[in-house]
Amino acid sequence: MSCVKIYLCSNPEDSVQERRALRETVFPKLRDHCRRKHGVEFRVIDPYEAPSPQDWPSQRTRQLLIQRCRGSSAGPFFVALIGEQYGTASLPEQVETSEFQKVLHTCQSLQLNTRILEACYQRDENVTPPCFCLLRQHSSQNDVITETKTWTDALQEAKDVLHASLTQCTLEGSIPTEKAQKYFRSDLENDLRFVAESCSSSDMKRCLCYVHKIINQRKTKDLQGRDPLSEQLKVLRDDFLPSLVTSCHLEVYATTTECDRRQGYTVALRQHYIEGLCQQLFTDLSRLIDSTVAKRTARPGDATFQQASLCHLYSQLYRIERVEAQEIKAYLRQNHPKYPLVLIGGPCSGKTVLMAYCASQVQIWLDSSHPVVITHVSHIPSHPTLFLNCICHQIADSYDHPFDSCIQDVPQLKDTFTELLAVASSSKYPLILMLDGLDQAPMTEGLQQLTWLPHSLPPNVKIIISTTYTKSGTLASLKARYPDSNLFLELAPFQKSSCSQMLTGLLKSSNGRITSGQQFYVNEALKQCPLPLYAELLYRQVSLWHSETEVTERSLSQGIHDNINRFLSHLEEKHGQALVSRSLSFLTLSRYGLTEAELTDILSCEDDLVSVFLSFEDPPPYRLRFPEVVVERLLLDLEGFLMARLISGSHVLFWVSRHFRLVILRRYIDPTDTSKEIHYRLANYFSGRWAYGRTKSLVITPDTNMESHKPPRSAATQVKPHIDRNAYGQPWEWKTFPESFPGAVNFRKVHELPYHLKLSERLEELCRGVLLCYDFHHAMLKGGLVQELISWLEETSQVLMPRELVLLSCILRGSSCAFMNSLAETPLIMQAQLLPFVGVFTELEGYVRQLRVENVRCGITMVRSPAHTVPCTSLRLSGRMGSSVTDVAMADSGAVVLLRSDGSVWVWNGLTSEQLALPHVPTFQWASFKSSGSLLLLSSCCKRLFLCDMSTMLFEEIPVLNPEINQTNDVTLDGFLVCSPNMFWWYKQDHCVFMCATEDKSPDCGITQLQCPGYVTCVSCSLDAQYVFCGQDNGNVSIFDILSNRSLSTISCPMKRPLIGLKLTETEMITCIDNAGSLFVWNIQTISNPTLQTEWFDSEYTEEVLNIDFTKDNEVVLVCKKQKIILWSSSNFTVDDQIRAPEGKAFVQVTLDCVSRFLLALLEGCPFVLVWNLCTGQCVLSLTTSTEALKHLKVGGQYLSAVSASGIITWDMDLVRIAALIPKTGSKITNVVLVKDSAEHFYTTDGKELVWKWNAHSGETEGYFLHHTPVTALAISPDGAYLVTVASGDIYVWRTVDGVNLYRISGSVVSQVLITPKGNHVVSLSDEGLSRVWKVSSGHVVCSFRQNVKDPLISPESTFLLGLQEGNLLAISLWSGFVSRRFSLSHVLAFYPILEHPDYVIVITLSGAIYSWKMSDDTICQRFQMPEHLLAQTVVFQVSSDGNYALFTAVQSDINILDVAQGRVCTVKVNAPVQHACLGICGKYAAYISGSTLNHLNCASNLCFRFVLTAIRVSDGKRVGRFYLCRYPCAMSISDNLYVYIGFEDGSVGIYAITDTEENGTANKSNLIQEERRQSSCTVHIWQPLAAPNLMWADCLL
Repeated sequence: MSCVKIYLCSNPEDSVQERRALRETVFPKLRDHCRRKHGVEFRVIDPYEAPSPQDWPSQRTRQLLIQRCRGSSAGPFFVALIGEQYGTASLPEQVETSEFQKVLHTCQSLQLNTRILEACYQRDENVTPPCFCLLRQHSSQNDVITETKTWTDALQEAKDVLHASLTQCTLEGSIPTEKAQKYFRSDLENDLRFVAESCSSSDMKRCLCYVHKIINQRKTKDLQGRDPLSEQLKVLRDDFLPSLVTSCHLEVYATTTECDRRQGYTVALRQHYIEGLCQQLFTDLSRLIDSTVAKRTARPGDATFQQASLCHLYSQLYRIERVEAQEIKAYLRQNHPKYPLVLIGGPCSGKTVLMAYCASQVQIWLDSSHPVVITHVSHIPSHPTLFLNCICHQIADSYDHPFDSCIQDVPQLKDTFTELLAVASSSKYPLILMLDGLDQAPMTEGLQQLTWLPHSLPPNVKIIISTTYTKSGTLASLKARYPDSNLFLELAPFQKSSCSQMLTGLLKSSNGRITSGQQFYVNEALKQCPLPLYAELLYRQVSLWHSETEVTERSLSQGIHDNINRFLSHLEEKHGQALVSRSLSFLTLSRYGLTEAELTDILSCEDDLVSVFLSFEDPPPYRLRFPEVVVERLLLDLEGFLMARLISGSHVLFWVSRHFRLVILRRYIDPTDTSKEIHYRLANYFSGRWAYGRTKSLVITPDTNMESHKPPRSAATQVKPHIDRNAYGQPWEWKTFPESFPGAVNFRKVHELPYHLKLSERLEELCRGVLLCYDFHHAMLKGGLVQELISWLEETSQVLMPRELVLLSCILRGSSCAFMNSLAETPLIMQAQLLPFVGVFTELEGYVRQLRVENVRCGITMVRSPAHTVPCTSLRLSGRMGSSVTDVAMADSGAVVLLRSDGSVWVWNGLTSEQLALPHVPTFQWASFKSSGSLLLLSSCCKRLFLCDMSTMLFEEIPVLNPEINQTNDVTLDGFLVCSPNMFWWYKQDHCVFMCATEDKSPDCGITQLQCPGYVTCVSCSLDAQYVFCGQDNGNVSIFDILSNRSLSTISCPMKRPLIGLKLTETEMITCIDNAGSLFVWNIQTISNPTLQTEWFDSEYTEEVLNIDFTKDNEVVLVCKKQKIILWSSSNFTVDDQIRAPEGKAFVQVTLDCVSRFLLALLEGCPFVLVWNLCTGQCVLSLTTSTEALKHLKVGGQYLSAVSASGIITWDMDLVRIAALIPKTGSKITNVVLVKDSAEHFYTTDGKELVWKWNAHSGETEGYFLHHTPVTALAISPDGAYLVTVASGDIYVWRTVDGVNLYRISGSVVSQVLITPKGNHVVSLSDEGLSRVWKVSSGHVVCSFRQNVKDPLISPESTFLLGLQEGNLLAISLWSGFVSRRFSLSHVLAFYPILEHPDYVIVITLSGAIYSWKMSDDTICQRFQMPEHLLAQTVVFQVSSDGNYALFTAVQSDINILDVAQGRVCTVKVNAPVQHACLGICGKYAAYISGSTLNHLNCASNLCFRFVLTAIRVSDGKRVGRFYLCRYPCAMSISDNLYVYIGFEDGSVGIYAITDTEENGTANKSNLIQEERRQSSCTVHIWQPLAAPNLMWADCLL
């Protein structure tokens, strides 16, 4: 952020208390005002803040400080305090030679001793023009002075002599009075006159001046005999300042204090003035800041503005003309260059500066074409995936072309980049793209080959690239990309003469020079190192030389780093070693740099630095801050090496040259503990640990204060006060910022805090306090840092909470566009995706609570909802990974190992991938690998065998392929088994099994060879690790004793086919499976004589087995073929089930989930993984991946991975199980029926033979009512005791408590059934025959009628059946079947009875009139007339129980709320079509489902949020809350207790609670259902129907 930087001008002698009061009360408030209202920093440079006058800056330094304030302040920059004391005059730093000679001559005539004066001033020929210069305090030349007196006393004596001589000179006329005045001016007047002379009128309007006059002030002892209101002060206050008011409109505020003549200027009067000054200054500065601070036009994350700002900074460093600039100019003037221009240079060669200079000159060189110049300096740290995204964003912005910033996929970015170049090519404004430091750009794997650069540049587009020779292989990639190009330009080295001219120019700009003798040594040094940085460092050194300075060969260092060290040593001598080392360490180890205000804040928390400014006489202050002037003076000396660049809206300090960083790291921060401690302190600052008034203890010791002349304190007087360091707070977002501007995000904390927590090894705090903090997520999303947030989650997951953080990163990655498009909906979107899985990870419960707190005002809480998809991580296999995948393995940790056809092996840990390579071994090709547990066995093409521990990535070579052990020519591994304490492996077409101990470290690894008669095809080990079983291609199994290596017996399977699997059980049984899918179970209790227990042959042997698998408890054996899956039970030796492949499809691979009994299947040519429930045989989940067919499926530990030809996708198996266990009916839910008087259960239909019963508390299915044909109608009694259904015209009456089908009634074609509100009778309606009223308990018919009505309803008192017939509303008596009442006043469009007033019905007619119809006496009252535009085909018309409100909705229209009592219509605008709408029975709330407005270009992530549930308050139409739905909604109902039940297309049901904090209306369950880890259950109640009707109604009998 920018900074309001103010120079505080005053006389230090009489403003101590005023300045202290301003520091403690006003300046903190102004800083808060600037940050919160304008997003800028606030700093005050008080040159006299240090307690010792020896540390006050000189006049020249003060002038530089004023210039820095004027140039960098975003608002006012100067405030002056003028009191009753003028201040003492200070010695001038330079005196003209002629004037000094006149002063000495006059002193001699006055017989004044000039020894001290001549000792303090030395003639210096290195100043232009030569003059006499005042020596520095610590100069070696003033040793003669300080031998007899202090430096302060010497200066005072020299001042007295000089003033006495000048007074005489003015009297004699040898020196004009005007020139002599400068020697008598105080520092106060010098500063004021400097501002007046150097500033423009517009600058003067940014200044404030406060004058305080005191009348009747008593003279103090030191003022006895002379008037305190000196002539100079009178002139200053009465003449000089008023003239500035008139000429420059300077704001001057004068205050007069009149004192009692006897008491004078008392403490109380001074305190009163100070309070008034503080109040006035705060008001004036606030007003001036508000009026002068410019409104920002660029967004903090604007990459174009940020890059342009950095380019401008580097262009200012162009001081040596380069011939290459002309070649770049010539390239840019070409009509149509075919290739980019590549600029090549080594370190310190000036590539960046040259590129920046040329970028600044392009508009001049090509002024007629008005080119668009886009620069990208790669020195700004960023996430790798953002590199090309940032470039595309800049091009799109420059040409006003739409751009989807969500794109992170490398192929999409490449296509987008090509498209944008085509856009630029077709524009009339040519594109100049300058990519500096391409070798330093953090690029992802898919970008490193530079294939995103076009083979040939399109017309109107020119690209300039700079790179080093060898770093990261960028130059080699460029030459491979453009083999025919000759546009590779190598930077020529700098010449000594150019650097010498640069040095001369720098000296001249500061009115300096060096003598010819000194120049000789400088020239020799430049010969050794002719670099601009070296010349700049030399300037800093030689600018300190006087003409008398003795220079030798050792005076100048030869290298860059040596000169930097010399420069730092000078800073330490000037500012103190502690301040320099600490400041530079903080600046260097910060992630992006620090602002000037942040540096002061951090130094204020350093006890040893701030304690030197404490005074022994005064008690420790409550507030203490490191003096801004000390920091400013240090930064002043670092100017040119340390510059401010713009990052995310803040001007942060950074090292222009990386060599400074290298030297500082080696000089101050080399030990790891030192680096860790600095990061720790930076983390404390950015976390706000010492902000908001929190005090920090400070130990004050005798050597604390640097004022050596003060008497030291004894140990007994040492104190440890707690002091407020005035550090500013660090919220994630500035709450009072203008919310329309993303600068409300505290980018400094967002960028820096996670970085320093990580490097200070505070990982728990990083994880729990930051990465699991929703406020941090919201700030990152609001700031457009989605990718960086994902990166932090993924990186931290490598060391802490791997599964929890990966889950969050997957959700954020999949919904990034939705977040960017609708940030306010973030809590809703996160809840919709996270809550179904939160039961798996208890660590996320705190994060979910934060979401719910944020979502309180959103008004809808998810109780139970399906998961829209299972979050996953994915890796796209780039070209660098070679060709197709030939084999896949997976470790228990979830790491996936790929063998490519080019012999390379790649490992992917779920987030990053790397090629597997042996340390210190030349690259060679791998032939095969196999895994078991966490171990990976690899065989190379050169017949070497290696064992890799995937948890540590440590390799060990196994010498098994030497001639003494194995003579096979095949190096392809066929299997690998780890059975502690041994491991076994075998090769294809080999008779041997090799065995060794897993912990054997001997040279030959103790390898044993087990010889079998046939080719070994599978191996298994007994549970006690005593025997090994070797299956072979001839159907035999050889059994060996592991300890003796002796063959014990052989099993011969009858079919003699190759065996592909062996599985042993605890019951001493072994199951053998051959390649045809036949199973043979052998009893091996007698190991020497196994007996065949049972056998099973596949009667459909037409194809070989694809794969086999076993459950963890060995209870189930899976055999997968192309067209079916066989499930064999090991407990009863039978086939449990056979699952056929879907029609037209074939299985590729099927795997068992050994925890929850699920099948995971790949189908041929399909891009998804199907999940089957073993208990029900139902396909319960589809894991969609992409459009590409999957080829491999692996389960390892907690993870599932699927591999296609171009990518890997990994799921957390716990998440898969949770999603698979979410109850589903398997078909689209068409109706959700609630029980009126009970909240225990609800029922759903799906258009098939089943009616599902659900538990309303747990959201689980309890079972289903089975019918012979699809169910067409359904009704539930108010108390939930009876369920009445209709299937194929038959009526089924069920007792819900036990699922007994009481009656099955036939003899009438029923289309609809209704149960009376009292629950005693049922009305069955028929479209073709008689409709009947009958008792639910017995089926006895009460009456019947033939009227065919539409939209039937039963009156609240169970008296009438209401329905529409040809535009009339009929009331049919439920006792007689006759029409008792008829509403025929007008054509009826819709109606609804009032529950609390059962005799009344609300009626809407086609003309739009609203009537209330009292059925008892057939009276009609018109309430009001609806607007014509609302008249349409009614879809929903519902009335509240009290009749005051009604919900009226037409097809896909807005929601209309009718205030029946007041005769008003409230229309709730809906931005998307309404799918469903319901009014609560109480009439207070309504809910509707509409299409979502989350549309961000064509981003696919928003497909998950196509629909949104919204709740509104009926009384005012105000939206109460929203919730995004992850599935397609098909049915909806709302209960009396404000729970919304939604049925989805996949057969699942979501439950959502309405919460209205404003009206205290909320779902009235005491505890919301929490997501818990579900267990797989095979117990689903199936309630069977009666086989035949047991009750018949015959129409003919009636």
